[in-house]
Amino acid sequence: MKYQSQHDVIDPEVPSPEAGFECDGDDATETPGDAYDIGEHGNKVFVLAGTAARKLRAGPKRWAKPAAFLLGTLFVVMTVWNLSQFLQGPPPPKPSPFQVKQALYLGVMKVDAYRRVHGVAPDSLADLGLSETGPYAYQRIDSAHYVLSFHGNGPTLEYDSSDSKERFFGSPQEILTMGDSK
Repeated sequence: MKYQSQHDVIDPEVPSPEAGFECDGDDATETPGDAYDIGEHGNKVFVLAGTAARKLRAGPKRWAKPAAFLLGTLFVVMTVWNLSQFLQGPPPPKPSPFQVKQALYLGVMKVDAYRRVHGVAPDSLADLGLSETGPYAYQRIDSAHYVLSFHGNGPTLEYDSSDSKERFFGSPQEILTMGDSK
């Protein structure tokens, strides 16, 4: 029995590879000069010569570079789009119909306050301190008559000053307490 060190063998029941390897003299005759035997089952590996070896070392296919360029461009575009979406934040929520009605009511209150102070309806939203590009749209019909509309991210509501505020909006207490009449 041959001595095996404890560090060379994991399972002492399995013989070491040196003991199981036998070199046959006729191995070289079975394989051609450009092949090598690999493993115990006699699998062979051949050395490629000429065009087959050049095909393997030829480099990437013709479509690989355009595909890589396209994928790289797509990656950059998607990254820029995602960053812009992240920096913009989520879109503002759409107001409910009651919130639109309440915002329009507050706009009408501003116009009426201006009309009480100056005696006439304002010429534009700038006179009220509101932005011309905001959600309000204003049209002066004459010195006492106007049309005000509110169009946020959702429904649009329009008030004509010839209508009664009480009939159009309801009671001021109801509209300012968010519809809760308690």
